[in-house]
Amino acid sequence: MADTKAAVELLEFQADDELEQELQTNLAQLNHSLEEREIEQLLSGHRDKNGAYLIINAPIDDLDAPDWLEMLLKMYARWGENRGYKVELIEYSSAEYVGINSATLEIDGRYACGFLKSETGTHLLKRQSPFNLMRKRPVTATIEVVPMHIELEIPQQDLEIILPPQGQNHNGFRVWVNIVHKPTGVSAMSNSLRTQLQNKEKALAILTSKLFARMERQEIAEIAGIQSALENTVLNQPIREYQLPSDSDNRGKVIDFRTSIETTAVGNVLDGKLDPFLKASVLLKNRIAR
Repeated sequence: MADTKAAVELLEFQADDELEQELQTNLAQLNHSLEEREIEQLLSGHRDKNGAYLIINAPIDDLDAPDWLEMLLKMYARWGENRGYKVELIEYSSAEYVGINSATLEIDGRYACGFLKSETGTHLLKRQSPFNLMRKRPVTATIEVVPMHIELEIPQQDLEIILPPQGQNHNGFRVWVNIVHKPTGVSAMSNSLRTQLQNKEKALAILTSKLFARMERQEIAEIAGIQSALENTVLNQPIREYQLPSDSDNRGKVIDFRTSIETTAVGNVLDGKLDPFLKASVLLKNRIAR
């Protein structure tokens, strides 16, 4: 701040293109920092400062879905990396031909959950399908964001732990662990860590976070009160539509259904430049809460 003030005073007496460019850069950085601080002050939820698990799923009978899921996976991973967060792929299931059937990202950094939690819902892709030239309907994928570092006591008898069949547990892809919460049907898997014990601990951590997020959304104090049907409404809520360019007359567009923000910079969005949408969502939620 002091350097910026000194540069302004110097420019008043002597023109200097290099100094002016440096001043503009410093002012842009200052404005960005102030904007970040303003947004962070609005992220006042109990778990907004936590890191986040981001879970991506799609219908299993849609040939276009695996490709779309992989695009979303890269988009969120790049967003986290651009913000300096630690990003780790915890679970993924490769599709038969191209892309993935599901994935879970761990995005660990201050306010990651606060920024991303509004992404929970359905994300739509509109493009000319490479698999079905007659296709008209959009491709759908669901995103669920839940906070990391949650402590919640779950009765052991309510858990079903599913492991690979004997004889298939010899490499990183065969030490997977899937844990199901039997009363609600909520499940979590980890398959990217080195040992089965590590995968079991991570799957349990994700499951705990998913149950906690459901309790918080449904405003209940006990796991037993979770109503799974209510979650379908949350996950089916339309969040954003991504229209890919099809020719020179159609440049493509991304439309955010909640904030009404639109942009034709589709490539930038898919490359992880999500902050305009995320920050607008935080501001909108704050206005609604007042």
